[in-house]
Amino acid sequence: MGKVVSSNKMARTENITDMIVFNILQGKGYVNGNFEPLDKNVYVWTKQSGNVAINKLLSNASKRKTGKKGYPDYIIYDSKADFVIVIENKKDVLKHVSKSIKESYTEEPDFLKFDRAEEFAVDGALWYAKNLKEEFDVIAIGVSGNEIQNLVIDTYIWKKDAELFNNLNIQTITSIQEYRKILEDKPELKLSKAAVMNERAKKCNDFLRDYLGVIEHERLYVLGAVLFALNDPIFRIGYTKCTDDKDLSGVIWHMVERKIDGSKINDKDIVKNELKSTLLTLGESGKKETKEKYPKGALLELVNMVDRILFDYHKNGEIDVISAFFNVFLSYSTSGGSDLGIVLTPPHITKLFCDLAKINLDSRILDICAGTGGFLTAAWKKIKHGEDSMEKEKIEAFRDHQLFGIEKDKSIYTIISLNMFLNKEGNSNIYKGDCFSLEEKIRGFGCNVGFINPPYSDSVYSEIRFVELMLNVLLPGSTGIAILPINAISSRTKKHNRINEIKQRILQSNCLLASIQMPVNLFYPKGTESVILVFRTGEQHHGKTWFAKFDDGYELIKHQKTRTPTDQAGVKYETLLKAYREKSETEFSFNKPVGYEEQWVYTLLTDNEYDITDYDLQETLNEYVSYLFMNHYL
Repeated sequence: MGKVVSSNKMARTENITDMIVFNILQGKGYVNGNFEPLDKNVYVWTKQSGNVAINKLLSNASKRKTGKKGYPDYIIYDSKADFVIVIENKKDVLKHVSKSIKESYTEEPDFLKFDRAEEFAVDGALWYAKNLKEEFDVIAIGVSGNEIQNLVIDTYIWKKDAELFNNLNIQTITSIQEYRKILEDKPELKLSKAAVMNERAKKCNDFLRDYLGVIEHERLYVLGAVLFALNDPIFRIGYTKCTDDKDLSGVIWHMVERKIDGSKINDKDIVKNELKSTLLTLGESGKKETKEKYPKGALLELVNMVDRILFDYHKNGEIDVISAFFNVFLSYSTSGGSDLGIVLTPPHITKLFCDLAKINLDSRILDICAGTGGFLTAAWKKIKHGEDSMEKEKIEAFRDHQLFGIEKDKSIYTIISLNMFLNKEGNSNIYKGDCFSLEEKIRGFGCNVGFINPPYSDSVYSEIRFVELMLNVLLPGSTGIAILPINAISSRTKKHNRINEIKQRILQSNCLLASIQMPVNLFYPKGTESVILVFRTGEQHHGKTWFAKFDDGYELIKHQKTRTPTDQAGVKYETLLKAYREKSETEFSFNKPVGYEEQWVYTLLTDNEYDITDYDLQETLNEYVSYLFMNHYL
């Protein structure tokens, strides 16, 4: 956080509203009559700031949009809770808040241009909050009126990195203790890590597109390379001295090249060829407007942005921020990876796979459709941070010799290699190639756990055919888990035929232990309905299969592309795991014998009772007739 370098005396002012606010701040214990702070943790400035970080964020925050610096009437910084309060005043109550802010503060931020920030108190306060929220939680207060009795006050909060602000519905200026309590006691205003990463990834994605002209999946190359470079302490200290993007891009490329050359990945030339041209052309952005806006270079600005975004969290002890940011960025830059032929598996689902399989230090994990390495990454985290985390040698052996992946597409193979570098995982067992052509080689890995999210758009092989291959190459008695579209196990699908034939072959050699139907919008923005299937290999299917419908406790927040966990997500997760391990029958699960001809889906097999009374029928008819009248159909 920026160091406080000064505390100023209140400038002379003839603005009556400013004086009223000064008296309120004095009465609430912020300052004394000489405008000296009364709390050593709280700094108060008027029309300027003595905080380096705040000054930097307001350096081009002029309300006139001139690109020059701008300051609100009052700035209050609480160093204890690390948040900022901005207060903007207007003497005329008619200039309190514009109609666009008052009526649409919950709408998409693109509609909020703050074109009237200079004219209205609330608009001005929110404009400054928009600039400050890159680094701080911000309380934005608009004050209007020149008499205490007609004073109008509105209070908003703009959480750090959030797209939207919220109205706190507080019509007074209160004490610093009350604002601290608001930040602590309003969990609905606290963004999850996934949501924060989502916001930050979007910024990087837009910057790469708009200012560096990087296309789709190559944005992943750039971000992965920058993240890797920033892990080097010497680079982090020295990159700001670069004043030429061409030199900076060369430095980043050579750092990545050395890593590739020293690694054990199997197809180094593919990764190098994919990355080299993308990284070295970063210094050739020829847009005149870009050079005018970033005279030291757009690439330097990007590196600085990523540095601030990642290491703010890293310094606070966040675990695996780099991987989380990388995966969320993938969902933004490629619309979930669909243009690369993949559907990104959410991290809490890759974690669920590991828990369903009960992986341990003896597990040998296989993913024949590795994509960006989500399942392998989750397995590594599970072991690295698990109960056996003290067994260092076995953990290192697991990383280096017990994670196996196959990926056919060279672009995705490059991405998974970068992801492995970033997560410091073993990468000597990641192979490029067609899993069907490499069947015998894969069988030789001797894996006892298989995870798969097969391609949903392959025109040759159906999704269930990938599942069959995975089960065939695992050792007998292994656990194989797949997540795939519901229509992949339905004979009604028209895309691929002979699905029942494949399902019959699977059940002849494998036991279907469980089928877990997933939330409808799990892969949002894709509308794919999916199901998780759990198999034990090497034995013919027998007995009952456990069927469940999983409510993961995640919700889709308006205007966000990532589903975020509610307070119940953890409880629901553990409830599902407990029910699965006990194969218990609950309100969301049951046991039932099935064969290859059934659909293997909870909702298609559950027994529903429909007992419709005359009263129910009459009520429905009444509602329908009312609807017809209200909509002028009758």
